[in-house]
Amino acid sequence: MREFPKQGERYRHFKGNEYEILSLATDSEDGEEQVVYKALYEPYGVFVRPLKMFMEPVDKKKYPDATQEFRFEKVEKIEGKVDPRLLAFLEAEGSEGKLAVLKELEEEITSELIIAMGLSLDIEVLPSDVPKMYAELVKCIETIQFYEGKRLRE
Repeated sequence: MREFPKQGERYRHFKGNEYEILSLATDSEDGEEQVVYKALYEPYGVFVRPLKMFMEPVDKKKYPDATQEFRFEKVEKIEGKVDPRLLAFLEAEGSEGKLAVLKELEEEITSELIIAMGLSLDIEVLPSDVPKMYAELVKCIETIQFYEGKRLRE
């Protein structure tokens, strides 16, 4: 059986966005347990969902391409270790190499990874949904690549 979410934990929705658990609550009308959680992307909305629904498996008939087993899955923090995907990005040669690493990771990339990659290049990628963040980072790197190439030819 899965553990119930706890305050401060982070969960990823099967569509890619991440959320922070604020609290568990009880509906005063019917006594049903609820999860209160905050989006970790603008406009940082706060939501309430029945605990049972929060913990349920993804409907694979409705969402056959979903990669997660459950609607929300806990995001585990890796203490003291650097994500090997981030290392591959950091070690890639130039903008072209970094874009190649990004393209390889497109299907599995997370918002945290995108933010870390952006920071390594002094690019601020604001929290949003993962596909938008990914596209923003790619566009920034392509712009850097264009101007690096132009500067080197002059």
